[in-house]
Amino acid sequence: MLDLGCGSGIVAVMLALQRPQWQIVGIDIQAPLIDLARKNARLNSLDIKFLCADLKDYHDAEGFDLIVSNPPWLTKDSGRSSPSASKEQSRREISCDMHDVIACLSRNLKAGKDALLLYPPQRFEQLKAECAQYLLDIKATLFCAETQKHNIYHIKPLRMTP
Repeated sequence: MLDLGCGSGIVAVMLALQRPQWQIVGIDIQAPLIDLARKNARLNSLDIKFLCADLKDYHDAEGFDLIVSNPPWLTKDSGRSSPSASKEQSRREISCDMHDVIACLSRNLKAGKDALLLYPPQRFEQLKAECAQYLLDIKATLFCAETQKHNIYHIKPLRMTP
């Protein structure tokens, strides 16, 4: 399993606690967050591989059965800015944008396997268009009823018919 933009590693840690047999890799461009993720894994006695890497060039030759991501969801010019540079980079498309996330997903997702991405509903049409460029399909939308600020999109490669 790959966690794109893993930040402090919370999603990877929670998944590793529930699925200890999984091999989990988390990547993030922010070195201090990777240090924190490694610390969080150690504190929970978990074997998770956290890498400081840019998803724009990340490629694993074996690929992954599952990719999850809570990527930056705000475009550069939307919403209020955070005084924290780290939070700003995590929330706003500064180091990567939706196209970069989908391209990374396409490079690293094994054929027929699954990805789960978190984006606000108002970005659905853009997400659908980006996925189409890489022959990916949004199979389902999981609505977050409590906040209605984000949805989880289940993405799979399109099946090619001979």
